[in-house]
Amino acid sequence: MPGPQTLIVGDNTIRDVQRVCSKNTKVICFPKDVVSNMTEKILSIMAEHPTVRNIIIHVGWNDVAKQQSEVLKQDFTELLNTVSSVKAGVFISGPIPLVRNAGERFSRLWALNKWLATACTAYPVNFIEHFHIFWERRHLFKGNGLFLNKPGVKLLASNLFYFLRHPSVASAKDFKQQAPSRGKDKT
Repeated sequence: MPGPQTLIVGDNTIRDVQRVCSKNTKVICFPKDVVSNMTEKILSIMAEHPTVRNIIIHVGWNDVAKQQSEVLKQDFTELLNTVSSVKAGVFISGPIPLVRNAGERFSRLWALNKWLATACTAYPVNFIEHFHIFWERRHLFKGNGLFLNKPGVKLLASNLFYFLRHPSVASAKDFKQQAPSRGKDKT
């Protein structure tokens, strides 16, 4: 039996994505992982799935809470170095903004988003932008405002596969680094 062609690996954010994916996609969730954990695991995960042609990595949520931006950048740089040798197409899935308590956590997530979009261009890695489609869209989150509800999960999966089919769209070189504006319709 052939294995998956697409692998989505990440933290708690992706836990429900498998429900909306085809049998050619496998989702592996490590709810409490930080970027450095993913760096340690990713090559063995890839070795266990030799049929994979594309891998999407979504991690960083647990790191942002630590409020150590420079350490997080170093950890992502190590991850990018590690995955640059992988023979599959590699996609880094950017952070999803919070809909509540925006303040400092929002600033850290936005800064990470901008930095990742730029950092990925130095590697054979594509960046998947989520910020503009989730910012201030309360209806896509569960009651706690932290995790995606069913429509949010469907939109996340749709965006992941859109970028997978259109990798040139993911190029940070063309990505506008403007903060999302408040109060405007973003559809």
